[in-house]
Amino acid sequence: MSRPAWRVLCVDDNELVGEAVRTLMLSSERFVPVGHLTSADSLAEEVGRLKPALVVLDIDMPGRDPLEALSEISRAFPETRTVVFSGHARADLVERAVMCGAWGYVSKRDGERHLMEALEQVMKGEFALSPEPAAVFRGDALA
Repeated sequence: MSRPAWRVLCVDDNELVGEAVRTLMLSSERFVPVGHLTSADSLAEEVGRLKPALVVLDIDMPGRDPLEALSEISRAFPETRTVVFSGHARADLVERAVMCGAWGYVSKRDGERHLMEALEQVMKGEFALSPEPAAVFRGDALA
């Protein structure tokens, strides 16, 4: 008997990234896209309405601070896990995201394979970092 697919909400102000994440989710039997937001303004409301297992969250968007929204949904919906998917991989951002409740942090430069691996890892209950933020966080590279 196959397991049900995990519901994924993408939050990214770049429509092309949102569509790419949607297409990536549709190409997998493990994930099903349930929505796309272009800001974190209504994130808590949409998580409550859509009940995703996962949120893929950019942290550089106009409107409400995405990490504040992450902190809110982490408290209100602890069953929903968030993976930050960002073009910024600085140690301070990784640390802040983790403090706000992120289960993983993936650099957009690391690509879709690493995003998929991180989502799988997070749904197994493990924390996930793609190579760039892992290296930055360890101090192996400068962002």
